[in-house]
Amino acid sequence: MSSENAVNQAEAQSGKQTAGGYLASTVKHGGIYALGTLLAKGVGFIMLPVYTRVLTTADYGILEILSLSTDILGMLVGLGVRQAVMRYYYQYDNDQDRNGVISTASLLLLLTFGLTAFVGLAFSVQLTDLLLGPDQPNHYVQLAVIAFALGALGDIPGVYLQARQQSKIFVAASTARLILALSLNIVLVVFLHLGVVGIFMSTIISSIVIGGYMIWQMLCQTGIRFVNARARELILFGAPLMVWQVGSFVLHFSDRYFLRYERTLSDVGLYALAYKLAMLLGTFIIGPFRDIWIAKSLEIARREGPAGNPILASIMRHYNMVLVGVGLGIALFSTDVIHLMLGAQFAAASETVPLLVVAVVFFGYRQISQTGAMIAGRSGLIAWSTTIAAGGAVILNMLLIPPYGAMGAAIATAGAFLLEFLVMRRFSLHVHPVTVPLHVLAQPILLAAMVWTGAALVVPEGAHPLLGLGIRIAAGLAFLVGALVTGIITTEERGALAHIIRDPRSLLVTLRKA
Repeated sequence: MSSENAVNQAEAQSGKQTAGGYLASTVKHGGIYALGTLLAKGVGFIMLPVYTRVLTTADYGILEILSLSTDILGMLVGLGVRQAVMRYYYQYDNDQDRNGVISTASLLLLLTFGLTAFVGLAFSVQLTDLLLGPDQPNHYVQLAVIAFALGALGDIPGVYLQARQQSKIFVAASTARLILALSLNIVLVVFLHLGVVGIFMSTIISSIVIGGYMIWQMLCQTGIRFVNARARELILFGAPLMVWQVGSFVLHFSDRYFLRYERTLSDVGLYALAYKLAMLLGTFIIGPFRDIWIAKSLEIARREGPAGNPILASIMRHYNMVLVGVGLGIALFSTDVIHLMLGAQFAAASETVPLLVVAVVFFGYRQISQTGAMIAGRSGLIAWSTTIAAGGAVILNMLLIPPYGAMGAAIATAGAFLLEFLVMRRFSLHVHPVTVPLHVLAQPILLAAMVWTGAALVVPEGAHPLLGLGIRIAAGLAFLVGALVTGIITTEERGALAHIIRDPRSLLVTLRKA
């Protein structure tokens, strides 16, 4: 941790940075998080055929239900502390107060997760009957509860590394945990045929080994102190975020239940597949940006003051261009991916992908709209915006899914995330004046919509797949040309791109220094 921390300290002592320096730093750390995500998802994809040969569909059902249940439980007992840590770490300038935030949060989470595990183990029989049915053994729930509690060992150290913008160490620790869990899965599930038990055992062991080491290292640096004042700050800021997390669950998953009631399981499966394709945008763009953006935006606000607002807006605008550009790529080529990898029986899933990509773009605008509220410490506004949007999602699902099925679900999801963005943007502007004008955000979206529509109209019905692929590639290039011609990419940015094309090493040098 020392070398990267020294860089951060040197930057803090050097005074104000340029907007380009902050942008390069954001790109650098976001890119490292994206590489870590790519590695994890790649390994999971490679291992999928192996797991399907040793796990039954019932095993997958048990894992899905218990995973979903512990996710919801984590939202409730986590008290929003993870997000609060990031907020209050940058509230203070001296190491003593910052270390007090980290150590207090760690002890708080270990206590709440430990008590939850105790209750879960005591009532494991009842929980098994409720979640899995009376014919299932209760040791599945017991193992899931233990794995859930031990997951807290790595949570706060992970947030600590993100707050300190030590992305390399964060990804290295995550990769080590992934490799250990994967190795144990191969031994316990593939060779010893322990099934669901083996999956949970590998999670428990890797949490103890890697998570235990991470929290020990962290507490050696921060010390072990429970500061009552810091605990009150964390809970008061984090508690409304529990509502936000539950609302997010409704936004993402309520449409499945409505679709199941109004249609068939096959419709749900096709829609879920389309949603996963669209959420590739969330996995590889939104997620890595979120991992660095909270820390980076709070750093800029603290170090630059009001002068940081244009810097924040500039980074948001660049993020929007990347978000929309990659989203267009997913919308254009999802049909080819589905046909090549999944077969004709899943072809109908491609119909809803473009609309779901729009929904995920609006979901990605959370990072833009919540910035002001995070800087101002107004977590309640974040909770309110998501609660309003969750209510909107339920109403739209009720209105649109019965007549339009999966397409109605996609429209409802896009509408709900757009509502959340607009409400949160309005709230944030009242407490901290930083945002990107709506027309600036809309420009690349409108261009992407025109390009996608043109490609869809040009490809003739029943066209050869290679012809369709060629047209879609041309459409992607047309988006880039259109962004250059219309000024979405500014003259200064065109000059920077031309310089990078002439001298690619200059980009690496810039990122290395960031």
